[in-house]
Amino acid sequence: MKRLYLIILILLFTACGSDQSSEIVERPLPTTPPEWLTKPPTPELTPETAGQEPPEPDAATALPEAVAPTKEPTAEPTQGPTSTPSFYLPRLLSRQWTVSAEPGVPYEFIASARNIAAERPDNFLWVEPGSLPTDITLTIDGQEPLADWLYVVAAPFATLEDDISETELQHLWSAAEPAERNLIIGQNVAALLRELWGKPGANVSIEEADQLSSALWEQRPSLTVLPFEELTPDLKVLRLEGGSPFSPEFASEAYPLRTNVSIDGEQEALDAFLDVWDGQEANFDPGKLTTVAMTGVTALVRATATQMEIDGILAPAVDVGPVLRAADVAHISNEVSFDAACPEPSPVGGTSFCSQDEYFALLEEIGTDVIELTGNHLNDWGADNVWRTIDMYEAAGMDYFGGGRDAEDAGRAAVIEHNGNRIAMVGCNSFGPVYAWATATTAGSRACGPEFYEQIARLNEEGHVVIATQQYAEYYQYPPSLDQEYDFRAIAEAGAAAVSGSQGHHAQGFDFHNGAFIHYGLGNLFFDQMDMLGTRCLLYT
Repeated sequence: MKRLYLIILILLFTACGSDQSSEIVERPLPTTPPEWLTKPPTPELTPETAGQEPPEPDAATALPEAVAPTKEPTAEPTQGPTSTPSFYLPRLLSRQWTVSAEPGVPYEFIASARNIAAERPDNFLWVEPGSLPTDITLTIDGQEPLADWLYVVAAPFATLEDDISETELQHLWSAAEPAERNLIIGQNVAALLRELWGKPGANVSIEEADQLSSALWEQRPSLTVLPFEELTPDLKVLRLEGGSPFSPEFASEAYPLRTNVSIDGEQEALDAFLDVWDGQEANFDPGKLTTVAMTGVTALVRATATQMEIDGILAPAVDVGPVLRAADVAHISNEVSFDAACPEPSPVGGTSFCSQDEYFALLEEIGTDVIELTGNHLNDWGADNVWRTIDMYEAAGMDYFGGGRDAEDAGRAAVIEHNGNRIAMVGCNSFGPVYAWATATTAGSRACGPEFYEQIARLNEEGHVVIATQQYAEYYQYPPSLDQEYDFRAIAEAGAAAVSGSQGHHAQGFDFHNGAFIHYGLGNLFFDQMDMLGTRCLLYT
């Protein structure tokens, strides 16, 4: 259309100056543009006409009657406009470019490009891949970068394997013979890997996005490759060539499954497209990531305390300390209060507990950020020591939840803001005993009640990621009881993103419900039950 209107202007000026001795009458331009100019028809592109210039107009029909010169001028010309009217300019300056995408381009970019074409039809036209020649093509590792896109290798959460090499992954993709595990992926990732690694082999199956998770669990052992933003709580990320985006030392530049989403085309078209592009620049930003380490029962008493006296107070942290310190938020469920007059520990004894003040150094050594106070031994040595212990936590910069100086304080949430994430941690004690619960005037743990679920729902609506814990009845078995399963799922349904059983001396199983991760019992962290495998297991999430 640009060429057509330039031709019209040339004819206007040529006609007006072709006979200088003639008297010319030029009709004034209308005050509003004619309908054909303000709403010009958009020619339909076909494979035969795409990319071709429009035909030049016939001189006799190129101009509307309102602006064409008369054939027989008889009078002096009236004063006409000295410049092109403003309603000419959009059509004079506009041009329509076709836009498409190559296989493997993430759906988010295709959707954004289609939206641009829909919002600016005079400038951009979306065409399905392969249907027409295109001026702008979304591609991988092309001419003009749009975004860095990170893909990860993941497996069902119940997978023991932690690492895989790029060679192993490529072999699983291309092997002609069946292997011991399946590679199950979505259509978009399949198109990308075909571009990178060639034709898939016998171990690859393609599933719809909403069926991917269930297929992975049904066909274990299995793996998948997917964009980072499509991870769900029921999947576990495997380290690829030793690298994981959840590691503080992660270097995305050296990660094998990092791609560059780009556009190719002539520079004028690319510049026009980039001027209006507002899509994501990356699907992984370490500056928006927060890691929270949740742990099970801690009680620095009895045989644990005795061993600390022998090996050193910091000895229990030798192996687990680096893991907890690496987390942005380290959680400790300490069930016992500190007492300045706590007696020397005994490796055997009863179940009324206190911890000596010097043991507090162990909590500091592991980088504790938040303390859970739902424990049923919190008041064993009196509510006054709960007050004193909370003072010690606050002096060390540690937050707390699930218990407090009174019932109101015990109901507070520990709210953590990190990297733009708002995390709220809440907890309650459903097991008791009664003397362990806080009252209106005495310290202790928080008793569970309807307000606990209401608080979770409110915090969730306010935009917090809610982590909820519960001190439940203690089961020395791996599977949860039916009541336990029902009660923990109710917390997830209230709006918690993660639910953890704080009571579990014996490690228990995990679950996924209502989009939340549930662990029914993490087992002991620092405690002395060493008589059976289930109580010797150390878990953290």
